[in-house]
Amino acid sequence: MSQLSLTCAGERLLGSELAQGLGYANTKSFFEDSNQPPEKIMETALAECQQKGGIEELLTNALRGPAWWAYIVLRYGPDLGDKRETFLKKATEDPKTAYYTLRFVSDLGNQRSALIAATMKDEGWASSALKHLGTPIADAAINLTAIPNPPVENGWGYNTYFVNQSGKELWVSYNTGQAMSSGSITGPQQLNIDQNVGFGRGGAQITEMRAWTSKPDNWSTNGFFALWSLPQGANGLKSWGFRFNENGLIETEEWYSGGMPDKYPPSNGH
Repeated sequence: MSQLSLTCAGERLLGSELAQGLGYANTKSFFEDSNQPPEKIMETALAECQQKGGIEELLTNALRGPAWWAYIVLRYGPDLGDKRETFLKKATEDPKTAYYTLRFVSDLGNQRSALIAATMKDEGWASSALKHLGTPIADAAINLTAIPNPPVENGWGYNTYFVNQSGKELWVSYNTGQAMSSGSITGPQQLNIDQNVGFGRGGAQITEMRAWTSKPDNWSTNGFFALWSLPQGANGLKSWGFRFNENGLIETEEWYSGGMPDKYPPSNGH
Protein backbone atom coordinates (compact mmCIF):
# COMPACT_ATOMS: atom_id res chain seq x y z
CA MET A 1 0.00 0.00 0.00
CA SER A 2 1.35 3.46 -0.84
CA GLN A 3 2.58 5.46 2.14
CA LEU A 4 -0.18 7.85 3.16
CA SER A 5 0.13 10.34 6.00
CA LEU A 6 -3.42 11.71 5.71
CA THR A 7 -2.26 14.85 7.47
CA CYS A 8 -3.76 16.95 4.68
CA ALA A 9 -7.53 17.43 4.74
CA GLY A 10 -7.48 17.28 0.94
CA GLU A 11 -6.13 13.72 1.08
CA ARG A 12 -8.94 12.69 3.43
CA LEU A 13 -11.49 14.27 1.11
CA LEU A 14 -10.16 12.26 -1.86
CA GLY A 15 -10.32 9.07 0.16
CA SER A 16 -13.86 9.87 1.28
CA GLU A 17 -14.98 10.45 -2.33
CA LEU A 18 -13.64 7.07 -3.46
CA ALA A 19 -15.01 5.22 -0.41
CA GLN A 20 -18.44 6.71 -0.98
CA GLY A 21 -18.41 5.75 -4.66
CA LEU A 22 -17.42 2.16 -3.88
CA GLY A 23 -19.98 1.81 -1.09
CA TYR A 24 -17.43 1.57 1.74
CA ALA A 25 -19.55 3.33 4.38
CA ASN A 26 -17.32 2.64 7.39
CA THR A 27 -14.18 3.66 5.56
CA LYS A 28 -15.86 6.88 4.38
CA SER A 29 -16.79 7.83 7.95
CA PHE A 30 -13.25 7.14 9.14
CA PHE A 31 -11.75 9.31 6.38
CA GLU A 32 -14.04 12.16 7.43
CA ASP A 33 -13.06 11.86 11.12
CA SER A 34 -9.84 13.85 11.53
CA ASN A 35 -9.20 12.10 14.85
CA GLN A 36 -8.78 8.71 13.17
CA PRO A 37 -5.13 7.79 12.50
CA PRO A 38 -4.08 6.49 9.05
CA GLU A 39 -3.49 3.00 10.45
CA LYS A 40 -7.10 2.71 11.64
CA ILE A 41 -8.43 3.99 8.31
CA MET A 42 -6.41 1.46 6.35
CA GLU A 43 -7.43 -1.34 8.74
CA THR A 44 -11.10 -0.43 8.21
CA ALA A 45 -10.67 -0.11 4.44
CA LEU A 46 -8.99 -3.52 4.18
CA ALA A 47 -11.72 -5.14 6.30
CA GLU A 48 -14.48 -3.70 4.10
CA CYS A 49 -12.51 -4.63 1.01
CA GLN A 50 -12.40 -8.28 2.09
CA GLN A 51 -16.13 -8.22 2.81
CA LYS A 52 -16.81 -6.93 -0.71
CA GLY A 53 -14.68 -9.37 -2.67
CA GLY A 54 -11.09 -8.36 -1.97
CA ILE A 55 -8.58 -6.11 -3.72
CA GLU A 56 -9.36 -7.47 -7.18
CA GLU A 57 -13.04 -6.57 -6.80
CA LEU A 58 -12.12 -3.11 -5.49
CA LEU A 59 -9.92 -2.43 -8.52
CA THR A 60 -12.56 -3.75 -10.92
CA ASN A 61 -15.21 -1.47 -9.40
CA ALA A 62 -12.84 1.50 -9.44
CA LEU A 63 -12.36 1.04 -13.18
CA ARG A 64 -16.13 0.96 -13.68
CA GLY A 65 -16.44 4.37 -12.06
CA PRO A 66 -15.37 7.82 -13.30
CA ALA A 67 -11.83 8.53 -14.39
CA TRP A 68 -11.24 10.48 -11.17
CA TRP A 69 -11.36 7.22 -9.19
CA ALA A 70 -8.49 5.88 -11.28
CA TYR A 71 -6.38 8.89 -10.28
CA ILE A 72 -7.12 8.34 -6.57
CA VAL A 73 -6.13 4.67 -6.85
CA LEU A 74 -2.97 5.55 -8.81
CA ARG A 75 -1.92 8.10 -6.23
CA TYR A 76 -2.89 6.40 -2.98
CA GLY A 77 -3.86 2.80 -3.74
CA PRO A 78 -2.02 -0.52 -3.66
CA ASP A 79 0.68 -1.69 -6.06
CA LEU A 80 -1.28 -2.17 -9.28
CA GLY A 81 1.23 -4.43 -11.02
CA ASP A 82 0.19 -5.17 -14.59
CA LYS A 83 -3.08 -3.26 -14.06
CA ARG A 84 -1.26 0.06 -13.73
CA GLU A 85 -1.36 0.78 -17.47
CA THR A 86 -5.12 0.17 -17.50
CA PHE A 87 -5.64 2.71 -14.72
CA LEU A 88 -3.41 5.22 -16.51
CA LYS A 89 -5.50 4.80 -19.68
CA LYS A 90 -8.64 5.35 -17.62
CA ALA A 91 -7.17 8.63 -16.37
CA THR A 92 -6.98 9.93 -19.96
CA GLU A 93 -10.80 9.96 -20.23
CA ASP A 94 -11.18 13.28 -18.44
CA PRO A 95 -9.07 16.48 -18.74
CA LYS A 96 -9.10 17.26 -15.01
CA THR A 97 -8.11 13.71 -14.10
CA ALA A 98 -5.37 13.72 -16.74
CA TYR A 99 -3.96 16.98 -15.36
CA TYR A 100 -3.85 15.74 -11.76
CA THR A 101 -2.33 12.44 -12.88
CA LEU A 102 0.41 14.28 -14.77
CA ARG A 103 1.12 16.47 -11.78
CA PHE A 104 0.98 14.04 -8.88
CA VAL A 105 1.57 10.49 -10.19
CA SER A 106 5.24 9.71 -10.73
CA ASP A 107 5.23 6.65 -13.02
CA LEU A 108 3.11 7.38 -16.10
CA GLY A 109 4.08 4.26 -18.03
CA ASN A 110 3.35 4.66 -21.75
CA GLN A 111 0.49 7.11 -21.20
CA ARG A 112 2.35 10.38 -20.69
CA SER A 113 1.63 11.80 -24.16
CA ALA A 114 -1.98 10.59 -24.05
CA LEU A 115 -2.48 12.27 -20.66
CA ILE A 116 -1.05 15.54 -21.99
CA ALA A 117 -3.32 15.36 -25.04
CA ALA A 118 -6.34 14.71 -22.79
CA THR A 119 -5.51 17.77 -20.67
CA MET A 120 -5.37 19.92 -23.81
CA LYS A 121 -9.02 19.11 -24.65
CA ASP A 122 -10.27 21.61 -22.06
CA GLU A 123 -9.08 25.23 -22.07
CA GLY A 124 -9.21 25.55 -18.29
CA TRP A 125 -7.09 22.52 -17.54
CA ALA A 126 -4.87 23.27 -20.53
CA SER A 127 -4.19 26.70 -19.05
CA SER A 128 -3.27 25.10 -15.71
CA ALA A 129 -1.04 22.63 -17.54
CA LEU A 130 0.77 25.46 -19.31
CA LYS A 131 1.45 27.06 -15.95
CA HIS A 132 2.52 23.99 -14.00
CA LEU A 133 3.58 21.40 -16.59
CA GLY A 134 5.29 23.48 -19.27
CA THR A 135 8.42 21.38 -19.66
CA PRO A 136 6.80 17.94 -20.09
CA ILE A 137 4.28 19.40 -22.51
CA ALA A 138 7.05 20.94 -24.60
CA ASP A 139 8.98 17.68 -24.49
CA ALA A 140 5.93 15.92 -25.92
CA ALA A 141 5.89 18.41 -28.83
CA ILE A 142 2.35 19.60 -28.05
CA ASN A 143 1.41 22.73 -30.01
CA LEU A 144 0.89 25.14 -27.14
CA THR A 145 -0.42 27.89 -29.42
CA ALA A 146 -3.47 25.72 -30.13
CA ILE A 147 -5.03 27.18 -26.97
CA PRO A 148 -6.27 30.54 -28.33
CA ASN A 149 -7.71 32.20 -25.24
CA PRO A 150 -6.86 30.77 -21.83
CA PRO A 151 -9.81 31.33 -19.49
CA VAL A 152 -9.73 33.97 -16.78
CA GLU A 153 -9.67 31.42 -13.97
CA ASN A 154 -6.46 31.90 -12.05
CA GLY A 155 -4.62 29.05 -10.36
CA TRP A 156 -5.83 25.48 -9.98
CA GLY A 157 -7.74 23.13 -7.72
CA TYR A 158 -10.85 23.93 -5.72
CA ASN A 159 -12.30 27.19 -6.92
CA THR A 160 -13.39 30.49 -5.38
CA TYR A 161 -15.85 31.82 -7.95
CA PHE A 162 -17.33 35.33 -8.02
CA VAL A 163 -20.35 36.57 -9.99
CA ASN A 164 -20.64 40.37 -9.87
CA GLN A 165 -24.20 41.45 -10.66
CA SER A 166 -24.08 44.44 -8.30
CA GLY A 167 -23.85 47.11 -11.01
CA LYS A 168 -20.60 48.46 -9.53
CA GLU A 169 -16.94 47.56 -9.34
CA LEU A 170 -16.00 45.40 -6.38
CA TRP A 171 -12.80 44.33 -4.68
CA VAL A 172 -12.77 40.91 -3.01
CA SER A 173 -10.36 39.10 -0.70
CA TYR A 174 -10.56 35.68 0.91
CA ASN A 175 -8.82 33.90 3.76
CA THR A 176 -7.30 30.43 3.49
CA GLY A 177 -5.95 30.47 7.04
CA GLN A 178 -7.61 30.37 10.43
CA ALA A 179 -10.77 32.47 10.72
CA MET A 180 -10.11 35.98 12.05
CA SER A 181 -6.42 35.71 11.10
CA SER A 182 -4.69 37.74 8.40
CA GLY A 183 -1.63 35.68 7.46
CA SER A 184 -3.16 33.83 4.49
CA ILE A 185 -5.16 36.43 2.58
CA THR A 186 -5.60 36.42 -1.20
CA GLY A 187 -6.55 39.77 -2.72
CA PRO A 188 -7.87 42.30 -3.03
CA GLN A 189 -8.94 41.22 -6.52
CA GLN A 190 -10.89 43.68 -8.64
CA LEU A 191 -14.21 42.54 -10.10
CA ASN A 192 -15.50 44.63 -12.98
CA ILE A 193 -19.21 45.20 -13.48
CA ASP A 194 -20.83 41.94 -14.69
CA GLN A 195 -17.57 40.04 -14.38
CA ASN A 196 -17.58 36.34 -13.52
CA VAL A 197 -14.20 34.95 -12.51
CA GLY A 198 -12.66 32.16 -10.44
CA PHE A 199 -9.49 31.90 -8.40
CA GLY A 200 -8.13 28.41 -7.75
CA ARG A 201 -7.04 27.64 -4.19
CA GLY A 202 -5.12 24.43 -4.92
CA GLY A 203 -5.67 22.23 -1.85
CA ALA A 204 -6.31 25.11 0.57
CA GLN A 205 -9.60 25.62 2.38
CA ILE A 206 -11.52 28.90 2.45
CA THR A 207 -12.64 30.30 5.80
CA GLU A 208 -13.73 33.90 5.07
CA MET A 209 -14.54 36.30 2.22
CA ARG A 210 -14.85 40.09 2.25
CA ALA A 211 -15.92 42.54 -0.48
CA TRP A 212 -15.63 46.32 -0.83
CA THR A 213 -16.84 48.89 -3.37
CA SER A 214 -13.47 50.67 -3.34
CA LYS A 215 -10.00 49.17 -3.12
CA PRO A 216 -9.18 48.41 0.52
CA ASP A 217 -5.82 49.11 2.11
CA ASN A 218 -5.77 45.68 3.72
CA TRP A 219 -7.94 42.81 5.01
CA SER A 220 -9.10 44.88 8.01
CA THR A 221 -10.27 47.94 6.04
CA ASN A 222 -13.80 48.92 7.11
CA GLY A 223 -16.71 49.79 4.83
CA PHE A 224 -17.49 46.24 3.72
CA PHE A 225 -19.97 45.68 0.90
CA ALA A 226 -20.29 42.03 1.96
CA LEU A 227 -18.90 39.64 4.57
CA TRP A 228 -18.97 35.85 4.66
CA SER A 229 -17.59 33.21 7.03
CA LEU A 230 -17.56 29.45 6.50
CA PRO A 231 -20.70 28.08 8.19
CA GLN A 232 -20.18 25.75 11.12
CA GLY A 233 -19.89 22.19 9.90
CA ALA A 234 -19.39 23.23 6.25
CA ASN A 235 -16.42 22.01 4.20
CA GLY A 236 -13.98 24.80 3.36
CA LEU A 237 -12.08 22.51 0.99
CA LYS A 238 -14.92 22.48 -1.51
CA SER A 239 -15.29 25.04 -4.28
CA TRP A 240 -17.39 28.02 -3.21
CA GLY A 241 -19.25 30.47 -5.41
CA PHE A 242 -20.37 33.96 -4.38
CA ARG A 243 -23.00 36.01 -6.24
CA PHE A 244 -23.54 39.70 -5.56
CA ASN A 245 -26.35 42.08 -6.54
CA GLU A 246 -26.91 45.74 -5.64
CA ASN A 247 -27.81 44.74 -2.05
CA GLY A 248 -24.65 42.75 -1.37
CA LEU A 249 -23.98 39.03 -1.19
CA ILE A 250 -27.21 37.28 -2.16
CA GLU A 251 -26.12 33.71 -2.72
CA THR A 252 -23.38 31.24 -1.92
CA GLU A 253 -22.97 27.82 -3.51
CA GLU A 254 -20.61 24.95 -2.71
CA TRP A 255 -19.54 22.10 -4.97
CA TYR A 256 -16.73 19.63 -5.46
CA SER A 257 -13.92 20.37 -7.90
CA GLY A 258 -14.72 19.46 -11.48
CA GLY A 259 -17.56 21.65 -12.68
CA MET A 260 -19.71 24.55 -11.52
CA PRO A 261 -23.44 24.38 -10.88
CA ASP A 262 -25.32 25.03 -14.12
CA LYS A 263 -27.01 28.15 -12.73
CA TYR A 264 -23.66 29.93 -12.44
CA PRO A 265 -22.69 31.89 -15.56
CA PRO A 266 -19.38 30.95 -17.19
CA SER A 267 -16.31 33.09 -16.66
CA ASN A 268 -15.78 36.03 -18.96
CA GLY A 269 -13.10 38.60 -19.65
CA HIS A 270 -15.02 41.83 -19.17
